[in-house]
Amino acid sequence: MRFTMWTLWAISFSNLLLVTIARAKIGYFWHITDIHYDVNYSTKGDRMKHCWRSSSNNAIPSRKPGRYGDYNCDSPWELVASAARAMRAKHGDNIEFVLWTGDGISGHASGRSSDDQVHALQNLTHLMSHTFPAQFVFPVLGHDDPGSNPGERLGYKEVGHFWRQWLPTEAIHTFNKGGYYTIEQKEHKIRIIALNTNLYMGQHHKEDPALQLSWLESVLTTALARKETVYLVGHMAPGADERTPDAIPQFHEKFSKQYIKLVRRFSNIIVGQFFGHLHSDTFRVIYDEMGEKPINWILMAPAVSPKRTSSGANNPGIRLYKFETTTGQVLDYTQYYLDLSSANLRDEPDWRTEYNLTSYYGLTEVTAKSLHELASTFQEPNSRLFERYYVANAVRMYSSPKDGMCDTSCAQSHYCAVTRLENSEYRSCLEAAASALSSSAAPSVAMILLILFSTAIYVAIT
Repeated sequence: MRFTMWTLWAISFSNLLLVTIARAKIGYFWHITDIHYDVNYSTKGDRMKHCWRSSSNNAIPSRKPGRYGDYNCDSPWELVASAARAMRAKHGDNIEFVLWTGDGISGHASGRSSDDQVHALQNLTHLMSHTFPAQFVFPVLGHDDPGSNPGERLGYKEVGHFWRQWLPTEAIHTFNKGGYYTIEQKEHKIRIIALNTNLYMGQHHKEDPALQLSWLESVLTTALARKETVYLVGHMAPGADERTPDAIPQFHEKFSKQYIKLVRRFSNIIVGQFFGHLHSDTFRVIYDEMGEKPINWILMAPAVSPKRTSSGANNPGIRLYKFETTTGQVLDYTQYYLDLSSANLRDEPDWRTEYNLTSYYGLTEVTAKSLHELASTFQEPNSRLFERYYVANAVRMYSSPKDGMCDTSCAQSHYCAVTRLENSEYRSCLEAAASALSSSAAPSVAMILLILFSTAIYVAIT
């Protein structure tokens, strides 16, 4: 049998294509954050007092807390368990790992006894391990978790003991030291770096608390030499809360600068950053030193807890990522949510697809450039994409920016928070936006006065 040059080329191309397809494996991982499980939640509790029962709960409240939660309170076990069941049912076996980015227990529970904290953490760890018995769960410390503050009875070692089933010896060593660790997925050459961002809250006298920043630089340097790709995972990201523009960012300025500097330096191997904390569905774009070229991104998942914070409430959410396993490149994600009011009314937790990232925003890829272009539309008058973003931001608590009383200055606050992560740059962005709005409003006022003046002259003449 004779083969022509074309036939041989076609066979070679087909073989190459098969190899490429085999290598370009698509994988999935879950992201769950800010569960805020409250062991004291009761459907007979007081909605104005954390949904707890007390000896003074004699009067019947006008509306009882729901079985699956209340917008004024942290999560009951029924809500937490329903989220785990939904994760398992919608995509349980065929996942690579789970990211659990902090604040597992309620901030109110953390102020109570150590026994409450231990009970809550044991229950959550048991639930996660039984929901995903064959997968790694990568947990990080939130600021409400035990071990996040010095002087607590439950420190890093005690918390690390709960999570030893997922953390190998080397990871346990650094976790015991400062609540951070790294694990390499050798098969795919993807390195997970789990950070303790609680170290950067407020003013620290130390330049490098728990030596985490120097450790991070060393790990990134090694990853670069080994040609690994990296996911950075933590509880709170640098930057401001887009829903409360006047609030002080929880990352201190000096730590925010140092973190962003490292991301810029190693942006070619950092292919994903995943955080929570704000309870909102949002993202961040990191630019080069000139502040012009988008070079990296942060995706921030909404909370399971529906609790009304200073920036508002949200419906519970969980997120499933789709990624390319050989490069770590995030391809898409599906956001699931629970309409809490409906769940309580119908006594059934119906977790639904809220949206798909690429189709929802019309993206062809998930990159710093595409997210930068998305954020840029927030500055456009009556931006359709901002309206979509705003609805997703509080997980469908509002049907539109107007419903949430979000005006032009509100949209600018979101834009500044998304694109300016350093505190000083964020403030400058807000000031520039306020100045632009003020100057754009001035001609309108002048035009009104001119019309009134002209009308008065016309009346006088006639």
